[in-house]
Amino acid sequence: MAPFIDPSLDFMAIWLCILEQRRPLQERYIRAIRHAYRRPERWEPWNDERIPPIRFIELFRMPREDFIWLADHLREDLQLDPLRRGDPLSVEAQVAVGLYRLGHGSTYVTIGHIFNIGKETADNASARFVTAVLAKFRIKAISFPHLNNTSQWAEIEESFENKHGIPGIVGAIDGTHVPLRKPPNDRWKSYINRKSWASIVFQCVVDGEGNFRNVHLTTIPRSNISSALARKIWAVIVLMGGICISPQVSGGGPGSMHDGRLFRRSALGHNLSQRGDTVGTPVIPRGKYLIGDAGYPANVRVLVPYPSVANPANEDFNFIHSLTRMIVEQAFGRLKNRFRILLHAQLARPIRARKNAFACMVLHNMLNKRGTMYLLWDNRSPDEAGSPNYIILMTTI
Repeated sequence: MAPFIDPSLDFMAIWLCILEQRRPLQERYIRAIRHAYRRPERWEPWNDERIPPIRFIELFRMPREDFIWLADHLREDLQLDPLRRGDPLSVEAQVAVGLYRLGHGSTYVTIGHIFNIGKETADNASARFVTAVLAKFRIKAISFPHLNNTSQWAEIEESFENKHGIPGIVGAIDGTHVPLRKPPNDRWKSYINRKSWASIVFQCVVDGEGNFRNVHLTTIPRSNISSALARKIWAVIVLMGGICISPQVSGGGPGSMHDGRLFRRSALGHNLSQRGDTVGTPVIPRGKYLIGDAGYPANVRVLVPYPSVANPANEDFNFIHSLTRMIVEQAFGRLKNRFRILLHAQLARPIRARKNAFACMVLHNMLNKRGTMYLLWDNRSPDEAGSPNYIILMTTI
């Protein structure tokens, strides 16, 4: 006997099938399988012997030997606490990040991608490097010779006199602008220079070899301190070679400031303006002069061109004066070509932009004194610029 099959089951199955087809489709979310992300190993070019020497200089503006020398001298200041959580950057890595930032002006996102670190880590490493460089080398790298060191003063004077024959010159003075994004405060208008873009201006004195001897980074507002206190501060700054970065002294040098005004408000200008008695120790020996353009005020210690060329003698002097003073313009060009951050508007507060620029000058002097190869870099590709995309130059001008 065949088993009994209830026909209602067939109808029920058909009904359920139709009901499923009419039911609207519902979205279903399937959790993706989680995979642990492992960051690639950090790039350590100082340990990579496959990098050609020229390429290493192109990356970090100095050869591998100078890189190791700089890292060894900054090790005490850059050594991180080994008990901190995470994987702290080594001293060499911080030096590499700082040099790459100053040399190329790249963003922290780009630097983080190159060195396989976070952009915040790149920012902190660059700031620590700049602070360490200024703390370690600023007084040694940028300063006038001691007044009793007559041999060095004679060498500087001879280097200028051998160029175009003007005697008694021990320095060329001028100002240069470093681009800056518009500061987010009420004083942003003071940073707009005569070319209608925001900048900070530096007053620098260079010797006959194009090395920076004096840099003015600060301005003391006269309305906030007494004249007696100002004279004491000027004396301390002059004894330090005219270099001062202090929270008690407001950062100066907005782009709208004229060279003459910047000179009058600087420690150097205050010292040289004393015709007889100087404040503190004189900066340059008596009977010696600085050479500057017509933007500087008439001063017994600063040699400026004749305002008019009524006779041929004045015209000839102005021509020789311009040729001699050109050494400071060349120094600015070489500095900005080596450290490209000075050519880009920095997304930083003015005080940090000043420190970055000052660190570039300190490193520039150190590399010149060590005889480091100087490259006239070209950011274009070899096909556009011709191969190679750099020109080897000597460090002296």
